[in-house]
Amino acid sequence: MAATSVVSVRLVAAERNQWQRFPSLLPPLRRWAWKQRTMKYATTTGCSITKVLIANRGEIACRVMRTAKKMGIQSVAVYSEADRNSMHVDMADEAHFIGPAPSQQSYLSMEKIMQVAKISAAQAIHPGYGFLSENMEFAELCKQEGIIFIGPPSSAIRDMGIKSTSKSIMAAAGVPVVEGYHGEDQTDQCLREHAGRIGYPVMIKAVRGGGGKSNLPFILGYEDR
Repeated sequence: MAATSVVSVRLVAAERNQWQRFPSLLPPLRRWAWKQRTMKYATTTGCSITKVLIANRGEIACRVMRTAKKMGIQSVAVYSEADRNSMHVDMADEAHFIGPAPSQQSYLSMEKIMQVAKISAAQAIHPGYGFLSENMEFAELCKQEGIIFIGPPSSAIRDMGIKSTSKSIMAAAGVPVVEGYHGEDQTDQCLREHAGRIGYPVMIKAVRGGGGKSNLPFILGYEDR
């Protein structure tokens, strides 16, 4: 059954790509629906994307480029000195050098990425994942510069990046969350009481920590830390 589903999805995707290239092949009603969806998209974004900058490298960038090509969108690659001969550089319609191998001087440089976006006349930036994809300042910078950030708005990145805030938002929306405590009172006594209520083992997590950073497990009890 799973294999059948995969095949079906691929066939639908292939059919959709054919519609994009040859809209006239669509039946009249579906052709009208396709045009309406395209018009709605162009109105929502303010423009129709014809060129996208992929602010990433390697397999991540290659996947985005393949999809962009299927949609008839030109791709712009960026690369550091270490990635000069990488596949994503060859796959792109154009590629721009952005600095030395250390990511802080290349893929994490908002200034360099934005400069390439302007030089290449890209209407949108796809951050992939990692690097600038979870940087709310970069998402906001794109908005200020009139470039589409293909990702969540800066406010969502901010709220989801703070564990206590994101948990409150999800709980308010009725989403099941793991039991815990993230109140303002962070005294030893308060934390001890809540740890006892929840039941050991518990884990202390930094509200702004990410990727498993600042996780402190307590197995025997808070007083035995």
